[in-house]
Amino acid sequence: MQPLIYRSLITALLILPLALGLSSAHGDSSAPAVKTAGSTQPEPTQDPKPQSHTGDQLEHELELWDRTLHELHATGRAFLRSQKQGNALDRAEAFRYALSQMASSVTTTLAGMDDQLPLLRVGATNINKWGLDAADARYLSAAIDPKGHYIVSGTLGDAQVSAIQVVRDGPVFKAYDSLTDIDLTASLSKSTAEAKNDFRVLLSPTRPADWSGLWLTLPEDANRLIIREYFGDWTNENPGAWRLERIDVAESQAAFDTQQADRLSESASTLFERRLSMWLGWIAHNRASNVNQIVQLTPSGQGLQENIYGEGWFRLENDEALVLELTPPQAKHWSIQLSNHWWESLDYIHALGSINRFQASTDPDGMIRIVIAHHDPGILNWLDTGGHAEGAIMVRYQRGAPSPMPRVIHTSQAELTRLIHPLAARANAELRAKNFEQRRRHATRRWQP
Repeated sequence: MQPLIYRSLITALLILPLALGLSSAHGDSSAPAVKTAGSTQPEPTQDPKPQSHTGDQLEHELELWDRTLHELHATGRAFLRSQKQGNALDRAEAFRYALSQMASSVTTTLAGMDDQLPLLRVGATNINKWGLDAADARYLSAAIDPKGHYIVSGTLGDAQVSAIQVVRDGPVFKAYDSLTDIDLTASLSKSTAEAKNDFRVLLSPTRPADWSGLWLTLPEDANRLIIREYFGDWTNENPGAWRLERIDVAESQAAFDTQQADRLSESASTLFERRLSMWLGWIAHNRASNVNQIVQLTPSGQGLQENIYGEGWFRLENDEALVLELTPPQAKHWSIQLSNHWWESLDYIHALGSINRFQASTDPDGMIRIVIAHHDPGILNWLDTGGHAEGAIMVRYQRGAPSPMPRVIHTSQAELTRLIHPLAARANAELRAKNFEQRRRHATRRWQP
């Protein structure tokens, strides 16, 4: 390996995890401590006398460091060599995707080391995108011990849909039971105005006999809690406040040693390889089978069970476009968005990579028509490809009756006038700029600590 590659990897390992949310998602230094039996404040002691490395210890540390960097380097290199599709933009994004997943893998592994203090951390934002992250969503997650007992508490915000779900986050993803804002609202206390929006949910392997509130079981292979909030009205809706606390006495953690360092290295390398390859088969199938069309997906056990998903793949020349026609879905919330080759959502803050029920305009004939194109067609309902010649289309219908997927018309940009309703809502540069400003302000509220 060349020295420059070593230096690049070292820089990424040291700096990027901090940028990806190594600190608490809430930034609350007064977060409740884990309850432990008989804990006392230790008496101040003098600093122990520094001990020097033995030769064997130092050699092991150096060997472990070199091996870790080598495995990360080899995994990233194998991914880039094997995924040769796409144009120059797609290739540049492949490098960014690999770098992002490496940093996320290291961060996630480090964050999962403390079983006694699980902290909810913000997931995909304008970085750390993965698995076609929803443009309308705020994701919070934390590693959990399936033998533990936890309380999720907080206050609901204004999101269209909120949900708590227990999952197995590998080696094969599996989603378990969830509770939504409907469940949480039904359980809210009516005793005082101050408490009426507060909720409490118990997570444990079995339900205690004395617990009468909301409860989610922890299957023996569960290892992560995910909280999702889906926003529709980006101008007015705000996120809720969520807290996670372990309430049982966790097994005491041994002091960090060389064996744990070995496991840390192996876990980070394994997670990096898994994250890079997780969606490749799915993406390849969609790219081969669903070009310029949208098909409804059968339930896969991923995501929220009440969601209805559709997917497709756009492939457009510079002067081509797709027109999506749909009857307004009978759903509490719906959205359509685009992604790149690697299932990273296209920019939906500084560009128009997504559209939802509140952002879309309905034509006078009751239909919604959305244009996917490289160039601004001048109508409000535009999904911008961001210079991508091809990529994924994702449709989400949430909490509603089954509704048909959008009909897709493949056309030239010159023919759009014929296919778009003459009274369709228009958008000029001033309106676009106002839209982007609203999106940036919402992103700040959605992802603030």
